[in-house]
Amino acid sequence: MRSCLTLLILLVPAAGAAQARPVVQQRLVGQLGPTGAEHAIAVAARADLGDPRELLFTGAHAEAGLINHTSPIYSMSGGYLAVSPFAFLVLRAALLAAVVWPIGQDGAGYFASHVPSLPPLDGALGGLAHGWSATFSAVLQGAVPLGPLRAILWSELSLEHLRLGEAPYHYSARHDAVLAQSDWVLGNWAMALLEIPLAAGLALRAGAYDDVRFVPRSEWSSHQLGGAVMLAAERPVPEVGEVLAFARAGAFLAHERRAGDFALLAGVLIRYELAP
Repeated sequence: MRSCLTLLILLVPAAGAAQARPVVQQRLVGQLGPTGAEHAIAVAARADLGDPRELLFTGAHAEAGLINHTSPIYSMSGGYLAVSPFAFLVLRAALLAAVVWPIGQDGAGYFASHVPSLPPLDGALGGLAHGWSATFSAVLQGAVPLGPLRAILWSELSLEHLRLGEAPYHYSARHDAVLAQSDWVLGNWAMALLEIPLAAGLALRAGAYDDVRFVPRSEWSSHQLGGAVMLAAERPVPEVGEVLAFARAGAFLAHERRAGDFALLAGVLIRYELAP
């Protein structure tokens, strides 16, 4: 973790030679198993790194900005720093303030516990809590041409530290797990997709995903496996750089309460171009 932060600090001055431009990304996601929804928006400044004409530096950049994640029961806001020193690697760090509130539904809100087991999730027991989250992640990505098609490989390793509320333990609806007041969550989400061009600027991507989450302190784990599909449109209008509609459907191979259950997630991501 320390080496990642050091690399971020060293690379940011290198971006100073390039002209920073404003970028905005918006994402809306909904899921079943468990039920939930989240809207995220990031406003940042981005500068290119390296020579974009070289394959190794295609898309390489440094980016810093503000981000907000909001769902019906929580909101998380703060700043982030991301550096992609090479086309195949993205490093990211974010520090966010968090607040969770109840809406009267089972499992929605802050549910305190004094033991590391699932507390009652009756909607009437939900409360309000404040805290913060720090996340560090590394993404490895690549594309291999296969004639007119492309094989796309993508893997994100993340380490998140959370502190929420005043009780020794609580149920986190965002992670669908019981966490300590101060705890770590380790995750890895990987995809292998085949990209099929449909028209100029329009492509279909389909394949498989694997999603693993682990809480070392409680030894809680979750493992999903299934299929994923995406529809990517580049520059549908001059003000929008990309629209990506995505969905994944699979099953829990491992989970304290959901092993064997169906899981579905779908959403859309929009990247706005605010400068020529």
